[in-house]
Amino acid sequence: MIPSLSNGSEPWVAMSRRRVSGMFARIFVAISGIRDSQSVLDMVKDLATEDLSEVHVVHFRLRELSGYSWYSRESRRDADLHAEAAVLDQRMAGLAVGAEVRYAYVDRVAEAILDQAARFGADLIVIGAPHRRELPARMFGSVTQRVVHRAGCAVVVAPRVRRRVPLRAEIA
Repeated sequence: MIPSLSNGSEPWVAMSRRRVSGMFARIFVAISGIRDSQSVLDMVKDLATEDLSEVHVVHFRLRELSGYSWYSRESRRDADLHAEAAVLDQRMAGLAVGAEVRYAYVDRVAEAILDQAARFGADLIVIGAPHRRELPARMFGSVTQRVVHRAGCAVVVAPRVRRRVPLRAEIA
């Protein structure tokens, strides 16, 4: 028999839904590709507290309309691989983490992130930096900007990792 609290819920459910002072108990993480997500996952390791934070990672498989049908550029296997790699990375850091792969329409990714974060009951959303440069982001917007402006909880934007370009002398 599993013990329950006076209100009828299990003790670990009540504890996980409570905001622990000084940190975030429920952290929602939206990731894209493996390379682009490493800075996001590193940020989560810095923000989460072992045994107190619950992390939920979601990789969104983008669906696009082509002609009369919807398709995804990424295979289901690749999407699962991204999610599993994120779980392994976070579990190696000692965090309680779960992951899933969800579909999202190309122009509705921000809404999908906010919807899933609300369903999870997130105290914090961690996302990556915008992929677009400054001018296109101002003209067309970005997923990151939409999430930051519309979120009902705190949002942390992980910085983009700059790739080092080798000098010509190093190439030869």
